Amino acid sequence: TMATPSTLTFRVATPADAAELTALINTSFRNDPTTDVFLSADRTGIDVVDEKAILALLARPETAVLAVTDGPTIVAHGFVRKQPESPSAAWFGLLAVAVDRQREGIGARVVRWAEAYARREWGAARLEFDVVNTRAALIRWYERQGYARTGETRAFPYDHHGAWEGVLRGDLAFVVFGRELGAEEGEEGG
Repeated sequence: TMATPSTLTFRVATPADAAELTALINTSFRNDPTTDVFLSADRTGIDVVDEKAILALLARPETAVLAVTDGPTIVAHGFVRKQPESPSAAWFGLLAVAVDRQREGIGARVVRWAEAYARREWGAARLEFDVVNTRAALIRWYERQGYARTGETRAFPYDHHGAWEGVLRGDLAFVVFGRELGAEEGEEGG
């Protein structure tokens, strides 16, 4: 059944959410049916984040970690942070929607929440993030949300992934996307 907007709550996450957020993010990333990032479709042992990383993110000043709940269950996540090196732009990361709740429009609402939060709390005029260059469907989705490539790319951090050979594709890089934030757009709750 599709969630009505009123059943979803958008709130800033707390350390008590860390275990549930970690599971949500890892499950949603493992669920990618393509081999856009991983060589094999079997991701059972792969974790994108661990609880320690989420707790560190929650503890970072000028970072807001979002938990979208439906009743007691967290169904989506994303975070937004101030960029000291680029004060007019905020950074968005780790968009994740529960596997059984995808294709309901929740991801787009998380992006809008991040935009509204960054504009309201920090006066950000722009939101930026990066996407792995090979994730074609995800890149098209972000383009439909109004985002465009900035022309900037960043190296993929293979060194953070231990024994990645045979697990990850060798041609990965991050492509940076961005969008100017208008002041007149509708605000999402929270």
